[in-house]
Amino acid sequence: MSPTAKIFLGIAVLAGSLLAATCVVIVDETEQVVVTQFGKPTAVHTTAGLYAKLPTPFQRVTRMDKRLLLTETDENELLTADKKNVVVSAYMSWRIADPLGYLSALRTREAAENRLRALIQSELGSALGDVEFARLVSADGDGSGLRALAAKVEAKCTETADQNFGIAVTDFGITRLNFPSQNLQSVFGRMRAERSQIARSFRSEGKAEAQKIRSQADRERVETLAAAEAEATQLRGEGEAEAAKIYAEAYAGHQDFYRFLRTLETYEKVLGEQTTLILPSDTPLFGLLTTGKVGRTPPLPGRDK
Repeated sequence: MSPTAKIFLGIAVLAGSLLAATCVVIVDETEQVVVTQFGKPTAVHTTAGLYAKLPTPFQRVTRMDKRLLLTETDENELLTADKKNVVVSAYMSWRIADPLGYLSALRTREAAENRLRALIQSELGSALGDVEFARLVSADGDGSGLRALAAKVEAKCTETADQNFGIAVTDFGITRLNFPSQNLQSVFGRMRAERSQIARSFRSEGKAEAQKIRSQADRERVETLAAAEAEATQLRGEGEAEAAKIYAEAYAGHQDFYRFLRTLETYEKVLGEQTTLILPSDTPLFGLLTTGKVGRTPPLPGRDK
């Protein structure tokens, strides 16, 4: 083969390769493809693989990301229903659900994110205008008002994005809700004053309740002690009566011996080493000392003392 023929053959092979390359569409796992001809869609490929098409410039290929995408908004100052300025930022995760609708309305990811940010800001402003700030930030911190606000905005954005942009919203959330920096100090001052007032009220109620509990406890203590003392007195009386009965039974039939012992006990308690008593000689108490006989009879247990 002559050199000229080889050159023509090489050019033919190269041209064929280029033509073949322009007639094949390679779709990756992470993307989906729309083939258009003179601006009109001719094919949509959402699964990975090789697909045929007419050579350019007759048909063009537009590639779109198939993965989950994230859009975040800047901090925007909005008004609540009670005319309080708040700074809000949010995020949205989404994916392209309708490639044709997406291509018709947006075409590029940059355009999609700009439209979504505008949509989020619009719906946030509308939703915040219907709710007071106190419902968004509760004292117990359960966050129910903020979750309700986010759910409302997500529902509106999901409906609009699906119908107008071919986008499916998978998640939405508010990342920040705060007062503007120039208002924070005054707001914090009011919040501290309110919390101090609430704390004083709680302390006052606590002291009153503590005093009530102490009074109740003191009253119960007095009642318990009185009941216990009464029961103790009764038990002592019963014990003494039982003891007197036992003494009386023990000394029954031995009254003289009992009187003698009681007289000696009396001497032991009354008389000491330096005791001087001036008494009549006929005093019955000292009959044992003077006459050797017991004088006055000491009382027996259980009788008059």
